[in-house]
Amino acid sequence: MGSTLEILSEMTFDQALAAILAMVGQSVDVHVLDAGENPQLVAAFGGKLEAGYSLTGGEPTDEEAIFVRLVSGGEDVSSLNLNRELYRGGMIHPDGGITMHSGSVDLMISLRAA
Repeated sequence: MGSTLEILSEMTFDQALAAILAMVGQSVDVHVLDAGENPQLVAAFGGKLEAGYSLTGGEPTDEEAIFVRLVSGGEDVSSLNLNRELYRGGMIHPDGGITMHSGSVDLMISLRAA
């Protein structure tokens, strides 16, 4: 098995997007880390993942970002902007969570423990 960077490089944006969309309707935790040599936690938040959609409202193009919302108590509490142009790789974890490298951050999205 290769290094983590090699594993992260193998997953396409469409595969990462499909893994995230498979979590729609479930409660998730999101951890944002800087993607430097010594990653540090930048932010942590969570909520119920709501369906993603194109920022222009139609079918997404190859260059377009996908917007997904996290809600808690019926209110939007946060969102993620998944941008194909910033995507640098990702991997799916055995528990169904995902790590994706996007721009200068790593997003770790995992199902929230019941």
